[in-house]
Amino acid sequence: MKIVVADDEPDMREYFLRMLTHLGHEVLAIAKNGEELVQICQLESPDLIITDLNMPIMNGDQAIERIWGTKNIPVVIVSAFQCPEELLRNTPHPPLRYLNKPINRIQLKEILDSI
Repeated sequence: MKIVVADDEPDMREYFLRMLTHLGHEVLAIAKNGEELVQICQLESPDLIITDLNMPIMNGDQAIERIWGTKNIPVVIVSAFQCPEELLRNTPHPPLRYLNKPINRIQLKEILDSI
């Protein structure tokens, strides 16, 4: 899959780049915040977005809402916080999955295989 990643933590951005490449996926771009994520997705056509929720400038759920206004791209949300069930239940858009940080390679592979 061609994947765009968004996370404000440099260590997480590096982790995703390394792990996704290792798992055979192509990382099209990496964003540091939600605004960059929206801009990248306007230019690129990823198969999947992996994004943190709590980011500066624009958070992950705001970015997803803007992206889904024009593109139908599945999303995996990663966060240190528990995912509100209503976020997953009330999403009328593409598949939305959730992973709690810290993330290991097995969890990441399982979620990617389920999309």
